[in-house]
This record gives sequence, structure tokens and C-alpha cells, in this order.
Amino acid sequence: MNPDSTLEQRDIFNLSACDDTRVSRRPPADKPIRIIIADDHPVVLAGIGMTLENLGFHVVAKARNPDELIEQLERAPCDLVISDYSMPEGHFPDGLALMGYLNRHYRTRPTIVMTMLRNPAVLQALFNTGVDGLFDKRSPLQNLKRAILTVIQGQRYTCPAFAQLLKAHALGCGSNVASVNLSDRELEVVRLFVQGMSGRQIAAQLNRSEKTISRQKRTAMDKLGLGHDGGLMEFARVSGLG
Repeated sequence: MNPDSTLEQRDIFNLSACDDTRVSRRPPADKPIRIIIADDHPVVLAGIGMTLENLGFHVVAKARNPDELIEQLERAPCDLVISDYSMPEGHFPDGLALMGYLNRHYRTRPTIVMTMLRNPAVLQALFNTGVDGLFDKRSPLQNLKRAILTVIQGQRYTCPAFAQLLKAHALGCGSNVASVNLSDRELEVVRLFVQGMSGRQIAAQLNRSEKTISRQKRTAMDKLGLGHDGGLMEFARVSGLG
């Protein structure tokens, strides 16, 4: 499968990524849970695979970047995906864009994201894209067993550290996912950008210089830990900023 050719054929923003319906996807008791894992660091990938096998799970495929992950999802039947958040190579260098894509096209395979991010706005946005579990990479890998069994039963999993961050974030900003991180001017620029306006058009509308608009957009992306426009578009979409 060539992701580049299929992306042009699919309306990747057409389907809702906010369906919270949870159903058990556990395979029959006599069969191990089949998992595809993805991480761009070979040593980490090997460690995750070894740990999962030792815990009694079956790793059916490994991927080192988003394109390989999508290829493996087309080829290898699985019950669950465990993926790193950020894998710079390929068509989805931003984790939010990748997870949104997986949710829209492979929703029957629940996903656990492993990350060291501590930005609550992005963690919440990941859940909004349809991610089923968030696992802190600082945690012992053996803790993946609880995450997997929780998600495979159709429940959402949040590791304790991330749960505390998300709780504090919710208390601080209510339903506005971006308010803790972005200034009013940065939010304004992001909203106009995701509506399809160019930097020049935004500058004219807001009566600011193009250089200022570019800087505010870049600052917003840095605060959110996003490196590419695709990630910013996904964040805005699932956060209601569009």
C-alpha cells in the first residue's frame, strides 16, 4: 500500500473522530492478543516487543515509521496497535495527524500511544482523535499489560501521571483545550489558518505584519509540540478551533 496515493482518494476529515462508543475487542480466550507496535528507535522497538512477548502477547508486526505502520495494518491482522507519538519520517511526522488518520481508517483496531509528552492540551487532543490509551514512556514496560487489557475490554486507559495532568488541565480551562497554552492572538491566528487563509490574508485581516503572523503561528505550534501543519490542522479540528 502506498499511503501517498490513498490520501488523495480519501476525505480524511470526513469522518468523526470523537465517537466515544466503547466495545470489547478481546479475542477468544484460547488465542493471544495480536499486537502491532511502532517506534522509530530500533532499541525501543525491540524492548517493547520482547516485553510484550514475555507478558504473553503476540507481536505480529513492527514498524519504524508511520508509513510502515499503515502498511502493516493493511497486511497483518491484529487486535491492537501500540505506537510512539512522534515518528518524524513518512507522511505523518506529527502524532496527532497520524492518530486521527488511524482512527478514521482503522477504528476497529484500538490504539495505545506511548509518549513522553507532558502537554495536557495535546494529551487531551489525542483522546479526541479517538486514541484508546495513553502510556507514559517513563513507566516500566511491564505496566503495558494493564493498559492492553483495559483497552481490549473497550475501556479507555490513562496512566496515573497523565491522568493527573489531564485532571488539572480540565479544572484549569474547562472545555477549552487550547486556552492553557495559547494566547488569544495565537488562537486567532490558528483559527484563521485552519480555515484555509494564507499568512498574507491573515495579516491583512488582523492588521499585523506577515512576519508577526508567522511568528505567532510558529510559537503556537512550539507550545503544542507540533512540528508540521498537518498536526496543527488535526489539533484544531479535534479541539473545536476550526
